[in-house]
Amino acid sequence: MTDTFDICMVLHDDVLHDSRIWREARSLNAQGWRVLVVCIALGTTRLPDVQQMDGFTIWRVSPGLFRNREVVRTTGKLIQMALALPVVFRLIRRAQARVYHAHDFTGLVMTALAGIWRRPVVYDSHELFFDRTFRGLPRWIVNLLLLLRPLEKWLAHRSVAFIATSESHADRLVENLDMPRPVIVRNAVDTRRLGDKAADYPFVGEKRVIAHSGSLLDGRHLPELVEALGHLPDDVALVLMGRGPLGARLTQQAQAQAVGGRFAVVPPVHPDCVAPTLAQADMAVVLMTPISMSSHLSLPNKFFESIAAGLPLVVSRIPELERMVEQYDIGLVCDPTDPADIADKIATLLHPDNLARYRANAEKARQELTWANEEKKLLAVYQQIFAQIKD
Repeated sequence: MTDTFDICMVLHDDVLHDSRIWREARSLNAQGWRVLVVCIALGTTRLPDVQQMDGFTIWRVSPGLFRNREVVRTTGKLIQMALALPVVFRLIRRAQARVYHAHDFTGLVMTALAGIWRRPVVYDSHELFFDRTFRGLPRWIVNLLLLLRPLEKWLAHRSVAFIATSESHADRLVENLDMPRPVIVRNAVDTRRLGDKAADYPFVGEKRVIAHSGSLLDGRHLPELVEALGHLPDDVALVLMGRGPLGARLTQQAQAQAVGGRFAVVPPVHPDCVAPTLAQADMAVVLMTPISMSSHLSLPNKFFESIAAGLPLVVSRIPELERMVEQYDIGLVCDPTDPADIADKIATLLHPDNLARYRANAEKARQELTWANEEKKLLAVYQQIFAQIKD
Protein backbone atom coordinates (compact mmCIF):
# COMPACT_ATOMS: atom_id res chain seq x y z
CA MET A 1 0.00 0.00 0.00
CA THR A 2 2.74 2.45 -0.94
CA ASP A 3 1.02 3.96 -3.97
CA THR A 4 0.12 7.63 -3.98
CA PHE A 5 -3.32 8.82 -4.97
CA ASP A 6 -4.95 11.96 -6.29
CA ILE A 7 -8.36 11.21 -4.77
CA CYS A 8 -9.30 9.11 -1.73
CA MET A 9 -12.99 8.28 -1.41
CA VAL A 10 -14.22 7.39 2.09
CA LEU A 11 -17.45 5.53 2.85
CA HIS A 12 -18.92 3.48 5.68
CA ASP A 13 -20.10 0.50 3.59
CA ASP A 14 -18.65 -1.49 0.71
CA VAL A 15 -18.34 0.20 -2.67
CA LEU A 16 -19.89 -2.88 -4.29
CA HIS A 17 -23.21 -1.89 -2.67
CA ASP A 18 -23.34 1.60 -4.18
CA SER A 19 -23.46 2.01 -7.95
CA ARG A 20 -23.16 5.80 -7.65
CA ILE A 21 -19.80 5.63 -5.89
CA TRP A 22 -18.61 3.05 -8.38
CA ARG A 23 -19.54 5.29 -11.32
CA GLU A 24 -17.88 8.31 -9.74
CA ALA A 25 -14.64 6.45 -9.03
CA ARG A 26 -14.59 5.01 -12.54
CA SER A 27 -15.21 8.41 -14.16
CA LEU A 28 -12.54 10.18 -12.11
CA ASN A 29 -10.03 7.43 -12.86
CA ALA A 30 -10.82 7.61 -16.59
CA GLN A 31 -9.90 11.30 -16.44
CA GLY A 32 -6.37 10.28 -15.43
CA TRP A 33 -6.60 10.80 -11.68
CA ARG A 34 -5.46 7.98 -9.40
CA VAL A 35 -8.47 7.02 -7.29
CA LEU A 36 -8.56 5.04 -4.04
CA VAL A 37 -11.73 3.92 -2.25
CA VAL A 38 -11.43 3.19 1.49
CA CYS A 39 -14.49 1.28 2.68
CA ILE A 40 -15.82 -1.21 5.25
CA ALA A 41 -17.22 -4.64 4.36
CA LEU A 42 -20.13 -4.99 6.78
CA GLY A 43 -22.24 -8.11 7.21
CA THR A 44 -21.06 -11.65 6.47
CA THR A 45 -19.58 -11.19 2.99
CA ARG A 46 -15.87 -11.98 2.64
CA LEU A 47 -14.06 -9.78 0.13
CA PRO A 48 -10.38 -9.03 -0.62
CA ASP A 49 -8.64 -6.41 1.53
CA VAL A 50 -7.05 -4.89 -1.58
CA GLN A 51 -8.69 -4.95 -4.99
CA GLN A 52 -8.28 -3.30 -8.40
CA MET A 53 -11.59 -2.69 -10.17
CA ASP A 54 -12.28 -0.65 -13.32
CA GLY A 55 -8.93 1.10 -12.94
CA PHE A 56 -9.36 2.33 -9.35
CA THR A 57 -8.08 0.79 -6.12
CA ILE A 58 -10.14 -0.47 -3.17
CA TRP A 59 -8.74 -0.76 0.36
CA ARG A 60 -11.31 -2.69 2.34
CA VAL A 61 -11.57 -3.27 6.10
CA SER A 62 -13.44 -6.44 7.09
CA PRO A 63 -14.23 -6.69 10.83
CA GLY A 64 -14.16 -10.28 12.08
CA LEU A 65 -16.94 -10.03 14.68
CA PHE A 66 -20.32 -11.50 13.59
CA ARG A 67 -18.82 -12.58 10.27
CA ASN A 68 -19.91 -16.19 10.69
CA ARG A 69 -23.53 -15.35 11.45
CA GLU A 70 -26.11 -15.75 8.72
CA VAL A 71 -27.86 -12.51 9.66
CA VAL A 72 -26.12 -9.40 10.89
CA ARG A 73 -28.69 -6.92 12.07
CA THR A 74 -28.32 -3.16 12.27
CA THR A 75 -26.83 -3.07 15.78
CA GLY A 76 -24.32 -5.78 14.83
CA LYS A 77 -23.24 -3.77 11.80
CA LEU A 78 -22.82 -0.72 14.01
CA ILE A 79 -20.47 -2.73 16.24
CA GLN A 80 -18.60 -4.00 13.18
CA MET A 81 -18.14 -0.42 11.99
CA ALA A 82 -16.84 0.73 15.38
CA LEU A 83 -14.27 -2.08 15.38
CA ALA A 84 -13.17 -1.23 11.85
CA LEU A 85 -12.70 2.50 12.38
CA PRO A 86 -9.15 2.51 13.83
CA VAL A 87 -7.91 0.58 10.78
CA VAL A 88 -9.92 2.81 8.44
CA PHE A 89 -8.34 5.92 9.98
CA ARG A 90 -4.85 4.51 9.38
CA LEU A 91 -5.66 3.73 5.76
CA ILE A 92 -7.10 7.19 5.15
CA ARG A 93 -3.93 8.79 6.50
CA ARG A 94 -1.70 6.36 4.61
CA ALA A 95 -3.36 7.29 1.31
CA GLN A 96 -1.77 10.78 1.38
CA ALA A 97 -4.28 11.80 -1.28
CA ARG A 98 -4.37 15.27 -2.77
CA VAL A 99 -8.16 15.43 -2.28
CA TYR A 100 -10.49 13.43 -0.01
CA HIS A 101 -14.03 12.65 -1.17
CA ALA A 102 -16.38 12.01 1.78
CA HIS A 103 -19.53 10.08 0.91
CA ASP A 104 -22.40 11.07 3.20
CA PHE A 105 -22.14 12.35 6.75
CA THR A 106 -20.46 9.13 7.89
CA GLY A 107 -17.66 9.56 5.36
CA LEU A 108 -17.28 13.19 6.41
CA VAL A 109 -16.87 12.20 10.07
CA MET A 110 -14.46 9.36 9.26
CA THR A 111 -12.28 11.71 7.23
CA ALA A 112 -12.20 14.27 10.05
CA LEU A 113 -11.46 11.68 12.75
CA ALA A 114 -8.59 10.37 10.63
CA GLY A 115 -7.00 13.79 11.03
CA ILE A 116 -7.50 15.09 7.49
CA TRP A 117 -7.63 18.82 8.19
CA ARG A 118 -5.25 20.41 5.72
CA ARG A 119 -6.20 18.54 2.55
CA PRO A 120 -9.25 19.55 0.47
CA VAL A 121 -12.41 17.56 1.26
CA VAL A 122 -15.40 17.13 -1.06
CA TYR A 123 -18.71 16.44 0.70
CA ASP A 124 -20.93 14.19 -1.45
CA SER A 125 -24.31 13.88 0.29
CA HIS A 126 -26.37 11.02 -1.14
CA GLU A 127 -29.08 11.32 1.50
CA LEU A 128 -30.26 13.52 4.36
CA PHE A 129 -28.58 11.68 7.21
CA PHE A 130 -30.53 13.31 10.05
CA ASP A 131 -33.84 13.17 8.17
CA ARG A 132 -33.87 9.35 8.08
CA THR A 133 -35.78 6.85 10.21
CA PHE A 134 -32.73 4.89 11.54
CA ARG A 135 -34.78 1.68 11.42
CA GLY A 136 -33.36 -1.17 13.47
CA LEU A 137 -31.37 0.98 15.90
CA PRO A 138 -32.28 1.26 19.60
CA ARG A 139 -33.86 4.58 20.49
CA TRP A 140 -30.99 5.59 22.76
CA ILE A 141 -28.51 5.21 19.89
CA VAL A 142 -30.77 7.27 17.61
CA ASN A 143 -30.93 10.02 20.24
CA LEU A 144 -27.13 10.06 20.46
CA LEU A 145 -26.81 10.27 16.68
CA LEU A 146 -29.22 13.20 16.50
CA LEU A 147 -26.97 15.14 18.86
CA LEU A 148 -24.39 15.16 16.07
CA ARG A 149 -26.51 17.31 13.73
CA PRO A 150 -24.45 20.49 14.42
CA LEU A 151 -21.30 18.54 13.57
CA GLU A 152 -22.49 18.01 9.99
CA LYS A 153 -22.87 21.76 9.51
CA TRP A 154 -19.43 22.48 10.94
CA LEU A 155 -17.66 19.83 8.87
CA ALA A 156 -19.61 20.68 5.70
CA HIS A 157 -18.48 24.30 5.95
CA ARG A 158 -14.88 23.07 5.89
CA SER A 159 -15.37 21.27 2.57
CA VAL A 160 -14.13 22.79 -0.68
CA ALA A 161 -17.00 21.38 -2.75
CA PHE A 162 -20.52 20.20 -2.00
CA ILE A 163 -22.49 17.65 -4.07
CA ALA A 164 -26.14 16.51 -3.84
CA THR A 165 -28.29 14.09 -5.82
CA SER A 166 -31.47 16.07 -6.61
CA GLU A 167 -32.92 19.58 -6.60
CA SER A 168 -35.17 18.92 -3.59
CA HIS A 169 -32.30 17.27 -1.75
CA ALA A 170 -30.15 20.33 -2.45
CA ASP A 171 -32.88 22.70 -1.20
CA ARG A 172 -33.07 20.86 2.11
CA LEU A 173 -29.29 20.76 2.55
CA VAL A 174 -29.01 24.50 1.94
CA GLU A 175 -31.72 25.05 4.57
CA ASN A 176 -30.19 22.65 7.12
CA LEU A 177 -26.53 23.55 6.69
CA ASP A 178 -26.67 27.21 5.65
CA MET A 179 -24.39 26.39 2.72
CA PRO A 180 -24.10 27.63 -0.85
CA ARG A 181 -26.18 25.52 -3.21
CA PRO A 182 -24.45 22.20 -3.98
CA VAL A 183 -23.64 20.86 -7.41
CA ILE A 184 -26.37 18.41 -8.49
CA VAL A 185 -24.96 15.09 -9.74
CA ARG A 186 -27.88 12.72 -10.28
CA ASN A 187 -27.73 8.92 -10.14
CA ALA A 188 -28.28 8.43 -13.86
CA VAL A 189 -27.45 5.16 -15.59
CA ASP A 190 -24.24 4.94 -17.61
CA THR A 191 -25.81 3.91 -20.91
CA ARG A 192 -22.33 3.53 -22.44
CA ARG A 193 -21.78 0.40 -20.33
CA LEU A 194 -25.12 -1.36 -20.63
CA GLY A 195 -25.12 -5.10 -21.21
CA ASP A 196 -27.61 -7.19 -23.14
CA LYS A 197 -31.12 -8.25 -22.28
CA ALA A 198 -30.66 -10.84 -19.53
CA ALA A 199 -34.14 -12.37 -19.34
CA ASP A 200 -37.14 -12.78 -21.62
CA TYR A 201 -40.30 -11.23 -20.23
CA PRO A 202 -43.47 -13.25 -20.62
CA PHE A 203 -46.40 -11.71 -22.51
CA VAL A 204 -44.19 -9.61 -24.82
CA GLY A 205 -45.81 -9.43 -28.25
CA GLU A 206 -49.07 -10.79 -26.85
CA LYS A 207 -50.07 -8.12 -24.34
CA ARG A 208 -49.15 -4.60 -23.33
CA VAL A 209 -46.61 -5.05 -20.54
CA ILE A 210 -46.20 -2.97 -17.37
CA ALA A 211 -42.77 -3.42 -15.76
CA HIS A 212 -41.54 -2.92 -12.22
CA SER A 213 -37.92 -3.50 -11.15
CA GLY A 214 -36.51 -3.83 -7.66
CA SER A 215 -36.90 -5.89 -4.51
CA LEU A 216 -40.42 -7.01 -3.64
CA LEU A 217 -40.77 -5.15 -0.35
CA ASP A 218 -43.34 -3.27 1.68
CA GLY A 219 -43.58 0.44 0.96
CA ARG A 220 -43.56 0.03 -2.82
CA HIS A 221 -47.33 -0.41 -3.20
CA LEU A 222 -47.03 -3.72 -5.00
CA PRO A 223 -50.30 -5.13 -3.59
CA GLU A 224 -52.08 -2.01 -4.86
CA LEU A 225 -50.38 -2.45 -8.24
CA VAL A 226 -51.56 -6.07 -8.50
CA GLU A 227 -55.07 -4.98 -7.51
CA ALA A 228 -54.91 -2.26 -10.18
CA LEU A 229 -54.23 -4.96 -12.77
CA GLY A 230 -57.75 -6.24 -12.14
CA HIS A 231 -59.14 -2.86 -13.24
CA LEU A 232 -57.29 -3.00 -16.56
CA PRO A 233 -58.22 -4.76 -19.83
CA ASP A 234 -57.24 -8.38 -20.40
CA ASP A 235 -54.56 -7.37 -22.91
CA VAL A 236 -52.51 -5.64 -20.17
CA ALA A 237 -49.98 -7.69 -18.16
CA LEU A 238 -47.72 -6.95 -15.20
CA VAL A 239 -44.14 -8.22 -14.81
CA LEU A 240 -42.23 -7.70 -11.55
CA MET A 241 -38.45 -8.14 -11.84
CA GLY A 242 -36.90 -8.86 -8.46
CA ARG A 243 -37.02 -10.97 -5.32
CA GLY A 244 -38.27 -10.33 -1.84
CA PRO A 245 -40.58 -11.35 0.98
CA LEU A 246 -43.72 -10.25 -0.89
CA GLY A 247 -43.13 -12.46 -3.94
CA ALA A 248 -45.27 -15.46 -2.97
CA ARG A 249 -47.99 -13.29 -1.46
CA LEU A 250 -48.29 -11.19 -4.62
CA THR A 251 -48.57 -14.31 -6.78
CA GLN A 252 -51.34 -15.63 -4.52
CA GLN A 253 -53.08 -12.26 -4.66
CA ALA A 254 -52.97 -12.25 -8.47
CA GLN A 255 -54.47 -15.73 -8.59
CA ALA A 256 -57.18 -14.80 -6.09
CA GLN A 257 -58.09 -11.77 -8.21
CA ALA A 258 -58.25 -13.89 -11.38
CA VAL A 259 -55.35 -12.02 -13.02
CA GLY A 260 -52.72 -14.73 -12.48
CA GLY A 261 -52.65 -15.44 -16.21
CA ARG A 262 -51.28 -11.97 -16.92
CA PHE A 263 -49.01 -11.56 -13.92
CA ALA A 264 -45.43 -12.80 -13.55
CA VAL A 265 -42.40 -12.43 -11.30
CA VAL A 266 -38.97 -12.84 -12.92
CA PRO A 267 -35.58 -12.94 -11.16
CA PRO A 268 -33.40 -9.83 -10.87
CA VAL A 269 -30.58 -9.35 -13.37
CA HIS A 270 -27.12 -7.78 -13.25
CA PRO A 271 -27.31 -3.97 -12.83
CA ASP A 272 -25.82 -3.39 -16.30
CA CYS A 273 -28.63 -5.50 -17.78
CA VAL A 274 -31.60 -3.95 -15.95
CA ALA A 275 -32.40 -1.28 -18.55
CA PRO A 276 -32.02 -3.55 -21.63
CA THR A 277 -34.27 -6.12 -19.93
CA LEU A 278 -36.87 -3.52 -18.90
CA ALA A 279 -36.95 -2.22 -22.48
CA GLN A 280 -39.10 -5.20 -23.51
CA ALA A 281 -42.04 -3.63 -21.68
CA ASP A 282 -44.38 -0.90 -22.88
CA MET A 283 -44.16 1.20 -19.71
CA ALA A 284 -42.82 1.15 -16.14
CA VAL A 285 -44.11 2.08 -12.71
CA VAL A 286 -42.22 3.64 -9.79
CA LEU A 287 -44.46 3.63 -6.72
CA MET A 288 -43.34 4.46 -3.21
CA THR A 289 -44.50 6.05 0.01
CA PRO A 290 -41.62 7.89 1.66
CA ILE A 291 -40.91 6.85 5.25
CA SER A 292 -38.72 9.87 5.98
CA MET A 293 -37.94 13.34 4.69
CA SER A 294 -34.80 11.94 3.08
CA SER A 295 -36.75 9.42 0.98
CA HIS A 296 -39.51 11.98 0.31
CA LEU A 297 -36.98 14.23 -1.42
CA SER A 298 -35.10 11.44 -3.21
CA LEU A 299 -35.02 10.47 -6.87
CA PRO A 300 -35.02 6.64 -6.91
CA ASN A 301 -32.60 4.62 -9.02
CA LYS A 302 -35.61 2.78 -10.48
CA PHE A 303 -36.62 6.01 -12.19
CA PHE A 304 -33.28 6.27 -14.00
CA GLU A 305 -33.34 2.58 -14.93
CA SER A 306 -36.72 3.07 -16.59
CA ILE A 307 -35.47 6.18 -18.40
CA ALA A 308 -32.41 4.26 -19.62
CA ALA A 309 -34.86 1.69 -21.02
CA GLY A 310 -36.73 4.45 -22.87
CA LEU A 311 -39.99 3.73 -21.04
CA PRO A 312 -42.75 6.17 -20.06
CA LEU A 313 -43.81 5.96 -16.43
CA VAL A 314 -46.58 6.15 -13.89
CA VAL A 315 -45.06 7.39 -10.62
CA SER A 316 -45.97 8.35 -7.07
CA ARG A 317 -46.67 11.95 -6.18
CA ILE A 318 -43.37 12.83 -4.51
CA PRO A 319 -41.51 16.03 -5.42
CA GLU A 320 -38.62 14.81 -7.57
CA LEU A 321 -40.55 12.12 -9.44
CA GLU A 322 -43.36 14.56 -10.16
CA ARG A 323 -40.87 17.23 -11.24
CA MET A 324 -39.05 14.96 -13.69
CA VAL A 325 -42.17 13.37 -15.17
CA GLU A 326 -43.75 16.76 -15.81
CA GLN A 327 -40.54 18.43 -17.00
CA TYR A 328 -39.91 15.81 -19.67
CA ASP A 329 -43.59 14.91 -20.27
CA ILE A 330 -42.82 11.21 -19.93
CA GLY A 331 -45.80 9.94 -17.97
CA LEU A 332 -48.37 10.52 -15.27
CA VAL A 333 -48.52 10.89 -11.49
CA CYS A 334 -50.85 8.74 -9.38
CA ASP A 335 -51.97 8.15 -5.81
CA PRO A 336 -50.07 4.91 -5.02
CA THR A 337 -52.49 4.00 -2.23
CA ASP A 338 -55.48 3.90 -4.62
CA PRO A 339 -55.54 0.91 -7.03
CA ALA A 340 -58.30 2.54 -9.09
CA ASP A 341 -56.21 5.68 -9.61
CA ILE A 342 -53.13 3.61 -10.48
CA ALA A 343 -55.19 1.71 -13.07
CA ASP A 344 -56.70 4.92 -14.47
CA LYS A 345 -53.27 6.50 -14.99
CA ILE A 346 -51.87 3.32 -16.57
CA ALA A 347 -54.85 3.07 -18.93
CA THR A 348 -54.46 6.73 -19.90
CA LEU A 349 -50.75 6.32 -20.57
CA LEU A 350 -51.25 3.13 -22.62
CA HIS A 351 -53.94 4.69 -24.81
CA PRO A 352 -52.53 4.77 -28.36
CA ASP A 353 -53.14 8.52 -28.66
CA ASN A 354 -50.87 9.10 -25.63
CA LEU A 355 -48.36 6.25 -25.66
CA ALA A 356 -46.57 7.32 -28.85
CA ARG A 357 -45.98 10.83 -27.46
CA TYR A 358 -44.80 9.60 -24.08
CA ARG A 359 -42.44 7.06 -25.65
CA ALA A 360 -40.95 9.68 -27.97
CA ASN A 361 -40.40 11.99 -25.00
CA ALA A 362 -38.93 9.14 -22.95
CA GLU A 363 -36.41 8.53 -25.72
CA LYS A 364 -35.44 12.22 -25.62
CA ALA A 365 -35.08 12.02 -21.83
CA ARG A 366 -32.94 8.90 -22.29
CA GLN A 367 -30.47 10.92 -24.34
CA GLU A 368 -30.23 13.66 -21.70
CA LEU A 369 -30.53 11.87 -18.34
CA THR A 370 -27.35 9.81 -18.63
CA TRP A 371 -24.24 9.42 -16.53
CA ALA A 372 -22.22 10.73 -19.50
CA ASN A 373 -23.85 14.11 -18.85
CA GLU A 374 -23.90 13.92 -15.05
CA GLU A 375 -20.21 13.03 -14.80
CA LYS A 376 -19.29 16.27 -16.57
CA LYS A 377 -20.41 18.17 -13.47
CA LEU A 378 -18.37 15.91 -11.20
CA LEU A 379 -15.28 16.28 -13.38
CA ALA A 380 -15.70 20.06 -13.46
CA VAL A 381 -15.66 20.12 -9.65
CA TYR A 382 -12.33 18.29 -9.57
CA GLN A 383 -10.79 20.25 -12.41
CA GLN A 384 -11.45 23.41 -10.41
CA ILE A 385 -10.04 21.90 -7.20
CA PHE A 386 -6.84 20.63 -8.80
CA ALA A 387 -6.35 23.97 -10.56
CA GLN A 388 -6.32 25.68 -7.15
CA ILE A 389 -4.20 23.34 -5.04
CA LYS A 390 -0.47 22.75 -5.02
CA ASP A 391 1.18 19.41 -4.30
